[in-house]
Amino acid sequence: MSARSGPVLRRSPVLALPRLHQLVLPTPWEVGPVQIYAVEGDPLTLIDTGVMTPPSWAALGAGLEAIGASPGEVKRVVLTHYHTDHMGQVQSLRDAGADLELAVHEDDADAVEGYTPARDERIDTTNALFREHGVPDALLARQGERLRRMVADEPPLACATRVDRRLRDGDRVSFKDFELEVIHGAGHTAGHLLLHEEASGALLTGDHLMGHSVPFTESYYLEGAPDPADPLARRPRFRGLPAYLRSLRRLRGGSFRTILPAHGGIVARPARAIDEALLFYEVRVQRVERAARKLAAARGAATAWEIWQAVFPKADPLTQMRTRMLMVIGALDVLEEAGVFEMRRREDEVLEARPQSSASSR
Repeated sequence: MSARSGPVLRRSPVLALPRLHQLVLPTPWEVGPVQIYAVEGDPLTLIDTGVMTPPSWAALGAGLEAIGASPGEVKRVVLTHYHTDHMGQVQSLRDAGADLELAVHEDDADAVEGYTPARDERIDTTNALFREHGVPDALLARQGERLRRMVADEPPLACATRVDRRLRDGDRVSFKDFELEVIHGAGHTAGHLLLHEEASGALLTGDHLMGHSVPFTESYYLEGAPDPADPLARRPRFRGLPAYLRSLRRLRGGSFRTILPAHGGIVARPARAIDEALLFYEVRVQRVERAARKLAAARGAATAWEIWQAVFPKADPLTQMRTRMLMVIGALDVLEEAGVFEMRRREDEVLEARPQSSASSR
């Protein structure tokens, strides 16, 4: 989408919040534009900012101008998470003269302040995670080389910037006549947050819930020593898929009437969107479980890489493996937490999954 290919501003998508507007900004990706939100008044606030590109900057300026403001007048930015289509233009706003407060969940704050394209890709640590789950070294080397070329050749879509307020679950972002409650919704990132306005039932969801898709979930090593209670001595790791499913179940039963997402328009049936996101991943966890059981019946256990090959036999390992492999690892995390599978370490240090003898097939 170019800056002129669709409406830049959708005024007051929630009638009970007349000062909250949706701004539609272009991205360079097939997913299409990103939807950010502006709250006019004092303090002029943006919820997310779009990618750092000239078309996105032009669209942001046009959207702000339509509500009688300019980029230099922004006083506060709240990020739903650290990805480039959300944090991309924060420093650009500061460079344009905006004396703004940046608020980010504490679990994503370091990623914002230390952002680089290479760090964002986590090439080496992700390859180490994949190696631990059986992906061949030769493929990882090719994939790493390909990603490094992409990082070197493509212009950055964000840059590091200072975080002024580190948010936690239950915090409030206050305005003159309403406030937004912070809901921690880990999964897509460790520090993804949602913002809830209770009186109107509006829920700003970033990428946690969207109008036309379901987000991928992250999985990566954390700092610190292995848990001494873990017999496999695994490195501590953020396990995004179990966290995402827990956060969706927490939202069930909430008094939400409108979802304002980062992609996919406006969602008028929140309960259905939550259930559909849960079903999306529950189906995929079941596919992984079936494939793992079939492989384990033949050889006793299966690695995540072997399961990936069974579930995605036609996918290109070089270009289509990363997010799908993270999904397979995440599904095994879910099954391990549920006591359905257990992990064991082979002599070559690769992890493999086998069904728990006491667990019945679902």
